[in-house]
Amino acid sequence: MSLFFFLVPVTFVRGPVPPPNDSQYITLKPIALDARDPARTVVGRLEFLAGWKITSDNGEFGGISSMLALPDNRFLMLSDNGTLVGFTLDEDKNQALRPFIAPLPEGPAKPNEYAQLNWDAESFLHDPETGQFWVGYEHQHSVWRYGPTFARKETAHYSKAAQKWPENGGAEAMLRLKDGRFLVFSESAEYSKGGYQALMFDSDAAEPTSKAVVFGYQPPKGYRLTDAVLLDDDSALMLHRRFTPFDGVSAILSIAQLKNFQPGKVATSVSIATLKPPLKVDNMEALAITRDGEATIVWIASDDNFSALQESLFFKFRLLKGKDSPKKSGPERQNEKAEASPGFSTFESD
Repeated sequence: MSLFFFLVPVTFVRGPVPPPNDSQYITLKPIALDARDPARTVVGRLEFLAGWKITSDNGEFGGISSMLALPDNRFLMLSDNGTLVGFTLDEDKNQALRPFIAPLPEGPAKPNEYAQLNWDAESFLHDPETGQFWVGYEHQHSVWRYGPTFARKETAHYSKAAQKWPENGGAEAMLRLKDGRFLVFSESAEYSKGGYQALMFDSDAAEPTSKAVVFGYQPPKGYRLTDAVLLDDDSALMLHRRFTPFDGVSAILSIAQLKNFQPGKVATSVSIATLKPPLKVDNMEALAITRDGEATIVWIASDDNFSALQESLFFKFRLLKGKDSPKKSGPERQNEKAEASPGFSTFESD
């Protein structure tokens, strides 16, 4: 750099702030699981089928924390800034069809007039029969229920037990059992008997009348839970991530038995696959499953934390059978067809 720059007074003129980019386009770039060995497709009990890097010029795109797999290859992703990202995946053309990027209609209010609005949405559920959605929030720990296609907020619950959780350690994952109970998992609230706290609600976790009891969940050593999804009537897939300066980022997918989630007890899970370098991996936070005949398809996406140093990745795997694979006891509820409803009609494909 020339010394002239430091000796001559320079006046910097700030131009007008550019308008926010609200582009609705989403781009999918195919990627390999292992760039050094593109033929590698199997890691643990996962068989890699396809992968994409997702990008958009929309300023609100990124931070994917949870997602839903809807019928006809339609995906609905939820960002930790309260933004919904939806598209239909055309795998043959590597395209995101009928995309949309839009904020949630409503979320937690600011705790005080000086605080910044923070809709840190971390977990996501959908009932295909009613069309209702549930969102779990961090910071202002709560579970909200929205009407079909997010037309309106129906109710919200700030459980007393959850208010004791660390500000950034809230409802990282959420499960809805077939009997109507909800399980809400904290990312980092330590449980006195081991692992981290989770709440078992006796009914809809978004209803203020629902009652919760505490149990514990122990992730794989050094890892934190980031998402969970029901695998069948007896078990759930659990997604975990870890970051260390020496090893970088990695993720573990495991299977937990629902019968082990008991009040006052500590549940564990059995690891079935580890994603770590040299495999393509980032801050893996979102998990969903679909069915392809008898096969279970596992979808995993990453949270880029709105950082230029990270990426939004989207992976498709086939779950391979293990020695103790549970038998499929019922259809996957999240992948059933929901009736058309007012609101965001773009949730469903044509």
